[in-house]
Amino acid sequence: MMFFENNRLYDIAVPMKIVRLLSVINEYKGKQDLYKQQSPQILETLNEVSIIQSAESSNRIEGIYTSEKRLKEILHNKVTPKNRSEGEIAGYRDVLDTIHSSWEGVPVSSNVILQLHRDLYKFSPGKGGVFKSQDNVIEEVLPDGRRFIRFNPVKAFYTPNYVENLCRYYNEEIKKEEIEPLILIGAFILDFLCIHPFNDGNGRMARLLTLLLLYKSGFEVGKFVSLEKIIEDSKESYYETLNKSSMLWHEGKHDLFIWVEYLLGTLLAAYREFENRVGIVSNKRGNKSERIEKSIEKFLGNFTKEDIRNACPEVGESTINRVLEKLKQEGKIQSIGKGRNAKWKRLK
Repeated sequence: MMFFENNRLYDIAVPMKIVRLLSVINEYKGKQDLYKQQSPQILETLNEVSIIQSAESSNRIEGIYTSEKRLKEILHNKVTPKNRSEGEIAGYRDVLDTIHSSWEGVPVSSNVILQLHRDLYKFSPGKGGVFKSQDNVIEEVLPDGRRFIRFNPVKAFYTPNYVENLCRYYNEEIKKEEIEPLILIGAFILDFLCIHPFNDGNGRMARLLTLLLLYKSGFEVGKFVSLEKIIEDSKESYYETLNKSSMLWHEGKHDLFIWVEYLLGTLLAAYREFENRVGIVSNKRGNKSERIEKSIEKFLGNFTKEDIRNACPEVGESTINRVLEKLKQEGKIQSIGKGRNAKWKRLK
């Protein structure tokens, strides 16, 4: 049973931890315009990095890979996809571009969801733009190869009606402005995944729809920091919270806030990362070398030059190389491997 049915959202008590997260996130939302006053070049670079990471991470979560070189060529529309994985990445690129550039004109409706799913698969042999043709299940493969069913989604016959009602309920509640939008977004995405309306691509569609709904409610951080990358980095928690929140969904007794807490944590992490990046850029007291060193101090575990470029998009390659060599000579960092993709680690 969807959380939107029978006005259930009006009858539940919101945990104080959720209230606190909502308060902090909305404070960041209020500072978005201040962050966006950075130079257009900086924001454009952050946006480009976000798009690459989003397309890579959201597909990689589903086991869809290609090389870093091919990924960038596909995302910049420089090459034609040569296999199914690359076709699905190219499709994700196009849907992501639609949401980034045209979200204001994209309504939340069953037909639009079908159109986005169609575009997701336009470079792939799989058929997009149609709801599932047969009942499906969400299952887990154990280390020994055994499979077990974690959840039985809505049956194929009822799926079109469920999606239609989900969109209608959501639009009605957003229009009323009586419930916090982030809770409505969390409820929509959980219900969408429990319906599991497609034969394939449900996870990627859910993450794309999350971006769309966030943008339409004024939360724009996903343009500059990849939410999908944060989700990939916490993939185990992502699946665990979805599993726990979907329990007893058909009976209408599931716990929405297990999932909402994870979603809000992801959004808060993105805002903090955005603030950190533009804060480094706007700190006029520190030169570029100092900003690189401060970024390195904040990395957890090993890091690459690509990580530095993402954290300091305004700094050139020669400056990064110079700082890395300086820190290496000082015994503060050590290289692991060779070449442009070599990793580095900090030394105590």
